[in-house]
Amino acid sequence: MTLHSIFNDNTGDDPGSELEIFGRWDVNRLKFDPDIAEVVSLEHHNLWNRTGDNSKPIEEGDAHIIESSVDVDLFDGEFLQIVGHVSEQDDFGPNDVLGSFEKRLNLNEVTTGLVQIPQFNESNQRVNVKMSTRVLESA
Repeated sequence: MTLHSIFNDNTGDDPGSELEIFGRWDVNRLKFDPDIAEVVSLEHHNLWNRTGDNSKPIEEGDAHIIESSVDVDLFDGEFLQIVGHVSEQDDFGPNDVLGSFEKRLNLNEVTTGLVQIPQFNESNQRVNVKMSTRVLESA
């Protein structure tokens, strides 16, 4: 699993030509435990984490390159969970929540390629998050 980048597609009504992006992206390995009738986390990985006080300025038309990767061994009956959120830091008012994402994939749904993440959009401030998975066959 790789978090590649966050792209500033449109600064929108924000003053200036950049967005100050912050948020968090995580990958979890999950499994349903029938003994307690709950989904439990078997493994957790953080791919990117920035607070509003440590936001990343991204010029319109540019990407913040992250290239943070993690290998997760997924077995039958387990799920890969991708969860993240992106916001924009504002000095002149409340921060803009651009959006959040959560997706669970079981073993046969994980394929090599891009993860389909919708464009995050608030007040014409638009960012695109690029992530991918790569499947390696077990020995």
